[in-house]
Amino acid sequence: MKFVVTIVVLLQSFALFAQAKLSEEKRSEFEAQKIAFFTQSLELSPEEAAVFWPLYNEMHKKIRVQEEEKRKGIKRFRESKETTEKQSKDLIAKLLDYEQQVLNIKKEYYNKLAGAIPSHKVCKLDWAERRFHQQLLNKMRQQPSSAPKK
Repeated sequence: MKFVVTIVVLLQSFALFAQAKLSEEKRSEFEAQKIAFFTQSLELSPEEAAVFWPLYNEMHKKIRVQEEEKRKGIKRFRESKETTEKQSKDLIAKLLDYEQQVLNIKKEYYNKLAGAIPSHKVCKLDWAERRFHQQLLNKMRQQPSSAPKK
């Protein structure tokens, strides 16, 4: 019996490792596609790309922190059994504060980017992000679902 349990645990461990590796491969593939798409869409020269990507990545790291905080706040609100009017108003204020913080981060980094690459390329950034995400969504919709059909 111990042997069977050991085998099952090992197989699950290998499955989790393979899944983690696949996720890392997908993440790397995603990043490569993103870099290629943005570099082409913004028409970045190699010199501009060398300045753009560290700033862009730094900006998005800060934005992800704000988005995570926002998700946590929403989750706490949804998990609450009873919410008062005051709690709802407080959540609205917090959500707007998170949005303002994201806007402040974008302002800071768009100004840094405009000082490093031509401004007309920075102006295309929001459009390129939306277009890239739309392209990803379309690609995901075209892939067959791995969920079993009923």
